[in-house]
Amino acid sequence: MGIDSIRKNSKVIKLALWVKQNPHMLRETALIFFTLALLMGVVWISGRDVEPIVYVLGAISTLLFASPALARYVQSDRKPVRHMSYNEILEFITTSNAKLDWKWIETNWSAEAFLKEDPRLRIRVRRDDVGIHIKNFNESWATKHPDSTATSHWYDLYYDSALIDRFTLVSVNGGQAELPMPDTDTLEVDPLIYKVAQIFDEHNTLEEYMSKSGLSIKNTQQTTQVSGIARD
Repeated sequence: MGIDSIRKNSKVIKLALWVKQNPHMLRETALIFFTLALLMGVVWISGRDVEPIVYVLGAISTLLFASPALARYVQSDRKPVRHMSYNEILEFITTSNAKLDWKWIETNWSAEAFLKEDPRLRIRVRRDDVGIHIKNFNESWATKHPDSTATSHWYDLYYDSALIDRFTLVSVNGGQAELPMPDTDTLEVDPLIYKVAQIFDEHNTLEEYMSKSGLSIKNTQQTTQVSGIARD
């Protein structure tokens, strides 16, 4: 397993975030093991064969002392999701990996994706009438496919039970793809809403239908703040 794969592993990320939250406890534990190693070293000098114990205690103390630095290497600027502000959560979702970081489940009337690292962060869409944004969506980019019917749905972002944002995706060509709502004039898609579409790309058709519909991803290099507000 390469370094990049290790740094993207969800269990490694969780451990790194925990270490970053508890450096004082780790240092205190490391000091205990270091003291024990010193004491056993004295016993070793006195003639007792405790060299393996000294080695193990010393190795553990070294690892504990070094763990905060290792955690910063794995996740240099990442907070746990529960400590993020609203804007930080949106930015984090935008940079997350749709396939590796999220898992989603589906019922007869809804689909919900949750963050593997912290399942309290989740995105839900209802397939019944309650979740419909516009039943007969009628913009040319969405109706130009063989099946011209299109329906837009709300995709609600929650943390715990709090609704913190909502997005709009449009089901096109008989449900063959869920496309992110673009800007009407430019047909450009906000990267955050595009990420939501990636997360719910059940048929792996997002890129194909983005191209067929003439949609492109907005360049946000000069944008200071990502907005995830859905267009009514």
